Amino acid sequence: MFQHFIVYLFAVSPLVSLTGAEAECPLQLNPQRVVVRYGGSVEVNCNTSVLHKGMGWEANEGIVPKIINQNLITWRVSELIDWDIKPFCYINTNDSKQCLIELPVTVYKTPDSVSISTVNHRGPMKEGQQYELQCDVHDVAPVQYLTVKWYKGQTLLHQTTFSDTDKTPVNKTVTLLIRPDRADDGAQYRCEAELDLGAEGPQPSPKYSSEPLNVEVYCAEAECPLQLNPQRVVVRYGGSVEVNCKTSVLHRGMGWEASEGAVPKIINQNLITWKVINLTEWDIFPICYINLNKGAQCKVELPVTVYKTPDSVSISTVNHRGPMIEGQQYELQCDVHDVAPVQYLTVKWYKGQTLLNQTTFSDTDKTPVNKTVTLLIRPDRADDGAQYWCEAELDLGAEGPQPSPKYSSEPLNVEVYYKPQHSSSTETIIKDDKVMLDCSVKANPAPDYTWSSDHLNLNISSSVIESSALSPGKYTCTATNSLGRDSKVFILKSTGAEAECPLQLNPQRVVVRYGGSVEVNCKTSVLHKGMGWEASEGAVPKIINQNLITWRVSELTEWDMFPFCYINPNEGAQCEVKLPVTIYKTPDSVSISTVNHRGPMIEGQQYELQCDVHDVAPVQYLTVKWYKGQTLLHQTTFSDTDKTPVNKTVTLLIRPDRADDGAQYWCEAELDLGAEGPQPSPKYSSEPLNVEVYYKPQHSSSTETIIKDDKVMLDCSVKANPAPDYTWSSDHLNLNISSSVIESSALSPGKYTCTATNSLGRDSKVFILKSTGAEAECPLQLNPQRVVVRYGGSVEVNCKTSVLHRGMGWEASEGAVPMTKNQNLITWRVINLTEWDIFPICYINLNKGAQCKVELPVTVYKTPDSVSISTVNHRGPMIEGQQYELQCDVHDVAPVQYLTVKWYKGQTLLNQTTFSDTDKTPVNKTVTLLIRPDRDDDGAQYRCEAELDLGAEGPQPSPKYSSEPLNVEVYYKPQHSSSTETIIKDDKVMLDCSVKANPAPDYTWSSDHLNLNISSSVIESSALSPGKYTCTATNSLGRDSKVFILKSTGAEAECPLQLNPQRVVVRYGGSVEVNCKTSVLHKGMGWEASEGAVPKIINQNLITWRVSELTEWDIFPFCYINLNKGAQCEVKLPVTVYKTPDSVSISTVNHTKPMIEGQQYELQCDVHDVAPVEYLTVKWYKNQTLINETTFSDTDKTPVNKTVTLLIRPNGNDNRAQYRCEAELDLGAEGPQPSPKYSSKSLNVEVYYKPRHSSSTETIIKDVKGVLNCTVKANPAPDYTWSSDHLNLNISSSVIKSSALSPGKYTCTASNILGRDSKVFILKSTGIRPTFWTVLTVFQLSVALISVI
Repeated sequence: MFQHFIVYLFAVSPLVSLTGAEAECPLQLNPQRVVVRYGGSVEVNCNTSVLHKGMGWEANEGIVPKIINQNLITWRVSELIDWDIKPFCYINTNDSKQCLIELPVTVYKTPDSVSISTVNHRGPMKEGQQYELQCDVHDVAPVQYLTVKWYKGQTLLHQTTFSDTDKTPVNKTVTLLIRPDRADDGAQYRCEAELDLGAEGPQPSPKYSSEPLNVEVYCAEAECPLQLNPQRVVVRYGGSVEVNCKTSVLHRGMGWEASEGAVPKIINQNLITWKVINLTEWDIFPICYINLNKGAQCKVELPVTVYKTPDSVSISTVNHRGPMIEGQQYELQCDVHDVAPVQYLTVKWYKGQTLLNQTTFSDTDKTPVNKTVTLLIRPDRADDGAQYWCEAELDLGAEGPQPSPKYSSEPLNVEVYYKPQHSSSTETIIKDDKVMLDCSVKANPAPDYTWSSDHLNLNISSSVIESSALSPGKYTCTATNSLGRDSKVFILKSTGAEAECPLQLNPQRVVVRYGGSVEVNCKTSVLHKGMGWEASEGAVPKIINQNLITWRVSELTEWDMFPFCYINPNEGAQCEVKLPVTIYKTPDSVSISTVNHRGPMIEGQQYELQCDVHDVAPVQYLTVKWYKGQTLLHQTTFSDTDKTPVNKTVTLLIRPDRADDGAQYWCEAELDLGAEGPQPSPKYSSEPLNVEVYYKPQHSSSTETIIKDDKVMLDCSVKANPAPDYTWSSDHLNLNISSSVIESSALSPGKYTCTATNSLGRDSKVFILKSTGAEAECPLQLNPQRVVVRYGGSVEVNCKTSVLHRGMGWEASEGAVPMTKNQNLITWRVINLTEWDIFPICYINLNKGAQCKVELPVTVYKTPDSVSISTVNHRGPMIEGQQYELQCDVHDVAPVQYLTVKWYKGQTLLNQTTFSDTDKTPVNKTVTLLIRPDRDDDGAQYRCEAELDLGAEGPQPSPKYSSEPLNVEVYYKPQHSSSTETIIKDDKVMLDCSVKANPAPDYTWSSDHLNLNISSSVIESSALSPGKYTCTATNSLGRDSKVFILKSTGAEAECPLQLNPQRVVVRYGGSVEVNCKTSVLHKGMGWEASEGAVPKIINQNLITWRVSELTEWDIFPFCYINLNKGAQCEVKLPVTVYKTPDSVSISTVNHTKPMIEGQQYELQCDVHDVAPVEYLTVKWYKNQTLINETTFSDTDKTPVNKTVTLLIRPNGNDNRAQYRCEAELDLGAEGPQPSPKYSSKSLNVEVYYKPRHSSSTETIIKDVKGVLNCTVKANPAPDYTWSSDHLNLNISSSVIKSSALSPGKYTCTASNILGRDSKVFILKSTGIRPTFWTVLTVFQLSVALISVI
């Protein structure tokens, strides 16, 4: 027998090198294509006219071995049962070449049945309404030759063909929409399945028709002699209803059919009443019927609408509290609870009495539902104080309650914050005793007012000024609140001829690049005694004999410039016109980065991007735009009034998904300087930030059916980042496969589960592999096909067949059903299911001797005993900006792969975690969340929620269990909203330093004008002298200072000196220079300083303080001026002298050996010789993750040493982690950029931890290649011991082959010096229990094999 097999192999082996096209192959097939009924016979001749060394047929059925001495051979099969057969005839020609011709074979099967039905409808149809007919064609092949035709009577209505390439029998469902009219009453609809298999197929084509569907159509009442009164009713749930049914013809009985209030057939009456006192059925269809004397019956259905008004209607804002900002978008939500039927519901939105929007519903639910409707609004200033509300109206038609029931929410009062905005930017005022310069403007919060003019010598905070007290000229009023500012120019004119200044500027406004050139003409048409330009650069002295003069600067380098043209007219006083000048500088650089994050991002988590724009002016014209690819995401503008260059940082929060992997984010700085500026506006972009997103595998479908074929693969490939690993499992696999693709031809028919896994999760896909033969499918149907059962709950599943058999049964560890011969349906039933890992199998022994089986997927679940939240290694208040770990413990839940743990802050979802563990028994799960709270989180509530989503077969909705809320108290240092504030001295005005902080801050005040200690947060301005007052608010976390500049209302309110720069930061031993400038006449100015003093100089308006090597830590230079009126004033220069640390080092405190998991240790960071310490931040990192940071409130200006400690409690994951500390000196915008950072060397941590298995139990199917693998991570490495009733020897290995063991439980214990952990392996044997027929078959095969040998 073995020799025959070897001969067969040699006979077919040449087929691996077939060559040549059919045109060159000297073979002819007759017929050239065949169409065969499944199970039918077929024969085809293969003929040649050339000499050859052999020819034959290769096929799965009917093979013809190589024949040398014939020129015609026949492929013949008496009963063809291979659906996908590909026979070919081959010839070996005398020139040693082989060629072949394949025979196209179509195997067909006519349908077992063709049936027609209506979808979701029973009984008569109503004229004019739409209905759906369904045609079911069962078990037909091949479907691409199938046409389904629809007929009404003998008229063809529609036909459908199919492009599927399935060769095996399938079921097909086709639908047809109809809208019958009265002519269709009594019509017969049918569908027909036709297999058109071409010229080689049966003629005529096989056609199989459904039974006719007789359609009864109800027309208008005129055709049925019944009248309903009323014709439709609308009833409140629980209300009463009565309707009369009347006829005027003789009859043999009439009655009402209804699930409530039915009236039996009555013969001798012509009016009967359907009456229900308490109607509690939502979906009721009462019908009045009559049996006419002519034998026919007709009926009329009563439309009944049962309604319920809503329990409540409420309005709220989505994810927002407090005032709204003008121009931003907000979402309002309207909740309508428990209303029916929803298709009659309209939800209306109102602002005041104005209807904004309305929503209707197409749902067909008749029972009460909850509905949520949202409205997007973008409020403006006119909406401040507006009331929004929503209304639920049930419009039930003319038969419903009148007027329609309406239920309104409480009004939602909206407060809108908006910046000041004058109705006009200029206003001309004629000076008069009764006329005011009125700058009042609406804004929220209420604005502050400031006035500026060449004619004002005092600070005015009122919104209104009397014109009679002012000189003619321009007065600029600026209204400011937290959202922005707006200015208005008042042109005050006298009542005489000099009301207007006869000068024209061209252009009227200029925009100049810093260092660029500029020129502006000033022109007059009147006689004058001289005109000129006043300016700090480019001044033009008075000229008498010209009417046009030009202000010209070739290189403009002054940021804050106010040139004006003046004229002395022949008649009257001098007047002037100011030229608005904007000096700009484009940014030196625009860069993008991520905040506190390096490396790939995780899908669904939130990240912060940062855009840094360096050295740009003026910032109020700057817009920073964010892009993803070419899509604009967001933009930010600025209300700052700085005219000199500044640095700006803007952030953007993103939550990337898998589609963002490889996306490019970038930011752009645009300076829009108006019509007078460069066109187009200058734009400067950052380099793109390439984002890599990590995401778990996710197949597009969970199952796929594959027909076994040499060229067809089981392809599990799926996109994921990082790239996934693949594992395969099946009853038919005995080896581990790590490839994503398997050839189907190498496998047995059955189910193959492929799981793709990466560090973020896993996803499985089931391939159902079918063969092309008759046994491709096991003729068993389970109902349901999958079950989800609560532990201890009951379950029952039917197993059904439609074929003849020699016995069928259920194999299961609970609820087994012994083999039964005389039934086609058997039920697996368990009253109290208490086995977690159960695999019920329904099997059948077919008449042909083979056995097949279908496994029932069973998920046994248990909801958690408890869900709790806590903080890890922390008690008490949290510190703003530091990182904390929250822990959620979910106890005793199964199976964990269906568990999702969600984190919430208030009602906002922060994060969620799923699990890839395959444990089927209950486990405890701990999930952690890292938070970095800020001051807004003080009083926030965190909670976690465990949800078991068990799929469509599981409980609906999915069970959810939430922890108690965790109330968070956050400690944060004081932080003023602004660092300076100018105050005009007044009896009612206060210097208010009050600031929010936790713990509450202490206050100290300092000034050259104070001789006493003040601890209050507020001082009356009237008790103080003009000058600078510094208030410092301090608590245990830090301090923050605010400078109040107190001015008097007199002429000496301000010192006319400008410092450039206004603050300096200098490295110890470095050089520094600062200009002091004035624009007024004086009797001398100079610099006082312990280094670099400048003696008094009379004839200059700009003097420089300069030191080439600054070595004094605590220096206080100030510039002074002696004014012509005799007074002296001064301006102090803030100087910060800094030194970077000599060294930064890290060490452990009182510990040198490996650390023990769970114990607490102290790390120490030493920063040597750094100044000034109040600008120092010490940051702690574990690998690349920031875990803590410390700042200092010391006021030392000289270098100091600082030691900072960190308490850690390492776990097993921290083994080999690297800790380091970093010292950063953040010296502000005037300091070095970026801030200097000095890092310690890394401290490598070794952690000892006990063994801990990922699961406590694992079920193993006994197999030649299967193993019990107890290997577990631990430090020091663990020892292993095994125990079982089935073991008689000591085993110290972590792995045992399953094939060497008996089925049963095996306990493995891993131990080291810190502890031990055990895992139980449940070893099961393979396959189902052999039936009698299986044993008999094996016996017969054994006898046959022995006889051959």
